[in-house]
Amino acid sequence: MATTSAEAPLAAARDLARAFTARGIRFVHWKSNGHLAEALSGQTDIDMYADPAQRAVVRNILREQNALEMRSQPWGSYPDVEDWLLMDETTGRFLHVHLHFALVTGLRRIKHLRLPWGEALLAHTDHALDAEWPTPTAEMELMILIVRMWAKMPPAKRKGKLKLPHHVRAELDWLLSRADAARLKTLAGELLPGFDTAPVGALAGNPPPTDEAVLAVSRSVYAALKDHHRMPWAEARLRGAALNLKATAAKELRKLRPATVTGKRAAGPGLVVAFIGSDGSGKSTLTAAIRKWLRYKLDVHGYYMGSGQGSTRLLDRLRHAVKARTKKSKKPKTPKTPEGEGAPRARKPAGFLDRLLALHQLPATSSKRRALAQARRLAEGGSMVVLDRFPQMQVYGIYDGPRLQEGASFGWAAAAEREGYRRLATLRPDLLIKLVVSPEVAHARKPDHSLSSIARKCALTRELDFAGVDVVSVDADQPLDQVMLAVKRTIWQRILRQAHAAR
Repeated sequence: MATTSAEAPLAAARDLARAFTARGIRFVHWKSNGHLAEALSGQTDIDMYADPAQRAVVRNILREQNALEMRSQPWGSYPDVEDWLLMDETTGRFLHVHLHFALVTGLRRIKHLRLPWGEALLAHTDHALDAEWPTPTAEMELMILIVRMWAKMPPAKRKGKLKLPHHVRAELDWLLSRADAARLKTLAGELLPGFDTAPVGALAGNPPPTDEAVLAVSRSVYAALKDHHRMPWAEARLRGAALNLKATAAKELRKLRPATVTGKRAAGPGLVVAFIGSDGSGKSTLTAAIRKWLRYKLDVHGYYMGSGQGSTRLLDRLRHAVKARTKKSKKPKTPKTPEGEGAPRARKPAGFLDRLLALHQLPATSSKRRALAQARRLAEGGSMVVLDRFPQMQVYGIYDGPRLQEGASFGWAAAAEREGYRRLATLRPDLLIKLVVSPEVAHARKPDHSLSSIARKCALTRELDFAGVDVVSVDADQPLDQVMLAVKRTIWQRILRQAHAAR
């Protein structure tokens, strides 16, 4: 079972194992150890079993290691199984610890079988695969896999010609290559007193067993554990089907209603984080990357809070489409000289039609307010929300500030807009990240933009004040990977701080 694609274990994985060992925790990475290297490098889950008698200490250690406890959706929740998320400080990668205090397996969404082998598992471990993360002996893990193969098999596939999925066959062959037939037979006798262990021991012989032979043994071992089902078989099937339907419905509903919660959430409050920055600061790229990063295991929602090309509001899309067609029909403007670029121009009084057309800003402001209220509700429930831009009311006509002021529209409209922005300010994010970039670097990234406009926005990024908001400035002149790591660290620290305050 090749693992050549695995990278080196993350420091966070090493630190966690050392912390458990130092406190005398009995633990083991209990399954899928052919991919242990991938798990320790953050490419797949860490499936850890720990002594249930040490549960409180294990949870405290995870918190000390800056892990976040998560809540799964009903279709992904199982008894005595917890989800914890750690961020590796060096790389910004996540480690998902799927923490088991019970060995549950079985039908998808249900895990109807509770294996009574927890103590035996902790007694049959070694460090053959990793010096710090104990794993089961090949024979112990093979016994668990034998049960899992039949327990997890969908009812529809339990009849006719039986065949193992390719990845299961690969895992089985990897374990058989490391297992000893005599030890396997002896262990089966210890785990299943009175059971005929000869067919189990024969699996580790030569030639390799066929899929049919393996599944016949799997079915008989599974039958010997019928007293350890968490619920009757018929109930397990019904509940599993209902949860499958619920999961599918939620996924489809999210396409129509993006605020639908489908992923894991923080056990405490979530986070609303907003990004602001000049053109060329990498804001749009960064917000998209942060959403993807958090979505690895968390429920994430993104909102565009500006009125530019990134807006998803129908009114804004229509307005930009009309504006684009109008621009094409106009004669090209004479380029500005460097000396004259950015020179202040006197504002012409807006005519009646211009004031009327500007009123589209009022429903846009209301739309932003509804989006922010929705974002707050999601965060209170443990979801993560990423805002691309955030409205400010210190500067008019630019940088997502009010647009109807200073004679740009009717007096009553200007007053309504100010009130709308005041209400927006009360729905402030938990964290606002300023991407601070120099005009020269920003213009090099966006050469088609006006240097003077970029310079003004760069200055505003530094000057804008957001009362009552935790504001962090990040040097966006750095390469993107360095900016990303700095932002990830900032966000993770704030998530953990909120989780700690909620306890």
